[in-house]
Amino acid sequence: MRLSNSKWREVMFGAAVVVGLACGLACGGSGSQGSGDPAVVGTWVGTAAGSSTVWTFTFASTDAEVKMGTVLAYKGTYVANASTNPKGVSFTITESSYATYIGKTSNGIYKIEGSTLTLASNQPGDATRPTDFTPGGNAEVFTLVKQ
Repeated sequence: MRLSNSKWREVMFGAAVVVGLACGLACGGSGSQGSGDPAVVGTWVGTAAGSSTVWTFTFASTDAEVKMGTVLAYKGTYVANASTNPKGVSFTITESSYATYIGKTSNGIYKIEGSTLTLASNQPGDATRPTDFTPGGNAEVFTLVKQ
């Protein structure tokens, strides 16, 4: 499947952002890799703000996998910090079909309200972190529902 430049950017940036945030969630409250957070471990499905593309995020205690439709977009490792408000997360991309992002970190924030996970993160390589869940600039915002 060949994607237009804008669609390719959405796929790569969106996946990196979401994996970064979602993976970080699985760390839980200690802020250390692998501590686990039962509230986020599992499968979440949703979209990015302003897009109808369906994303599926599968979280384990130390890793996450992100698919756009049926295509594997990213895998990576994470560190979460649940002691901040909003909760913070940093994700390092270890595998991707977009080579530019491999080895880079995506910084973000997250919140869980009922069965909804909201993630906001900046593009991999951008050292800043979003301060709220408003889409724009380098921030991508995803709304996911636990399956």
